[in-house]
Amino acid sequence: MWAALGVYVLSTLAASAVLLAVQPHSGIAPAALSLVQFGPMIGALTTWLTFRTTVAGLLPAAVSARRVGVDLLAMVTACMLFWLLITMAAVISGISMVGPGAVGGIPFAVFLLLQLIGAGGEEIGWRGLMQPILESRMARFAAISVTGGSWALWHVQAFMLGTVTAICFFVSAVAFAIVLGYLGNGNFRQRVLIAAVGHWLINIAGYLFAGDNFLDRPQIVFVAIAAVLIATGAMAYALRLSPTKDRA
Repeated sequence: MWAALGVYVLSTLAASAVLLAVQPHSGIAPAALSLVQFGPMIGALTTWLTFRTTVAGLLPAAVSARRVGVDLLAMVTACMLFWLLITMAAVISGISMVGPGAVGGIPFAVFLLLQLIGAGGEEIGWRGLMQPILESRMARFAAISVTGGSWALWHVQAFMLGTVTAICFFVSAVAFAIVLGYLGNGNFRQRVLIAAVGHWLINIAGYLFAGDNFLDRPQIVFVAIAAVLIATGAMAYALRLSPTKDRA
């Protein structure tokens, strides 16, 4: 199991480095779609091909369609609350919000689709593979925290913008990991679906709030506070729904 995780991390990092190098030559604006988002997907595929039998035995079973629907509704609600919180912060502080518009020369509707594809690429690796494998060996909160911390550190560019930005981004990423990790249940496909929708809505809310200035201050501070608030609510909701499973 640990060998499989090691292969996932190393192959994700290698694929991400290649994709970052390819981005400037792809003709695709990074603001519209960052190719590095497919690094975790490549890492997951590499891990599956290398340790298929081991990974297949560690991934969780499916839940009912009703449970998936409930989880999706909870995810959308959490993301809408996040959007409302950062919107309120913008209004109170007098920050001008970006709002919908063309991104990198791409219509906003196409931007939305590309962001959903990119979010799915990330979630195939993080919440689809890494978190469930860790859950087979440790408590769910610990698995979510390790996955969230790894996911945060993978965004290495955020840690080159000063101490306050780095701390706020790390806190935000771990908090979002709690939302995506606790509200996503079931097998690989079910978890990826729910997490990808949540990841997508969070990214869109962040873009409407700050656009390419998402990591600037005070924007990233507001995002961190809002992320912690919705993570607290999501965790409380999940533990109330299935306390034994999520604490075991």
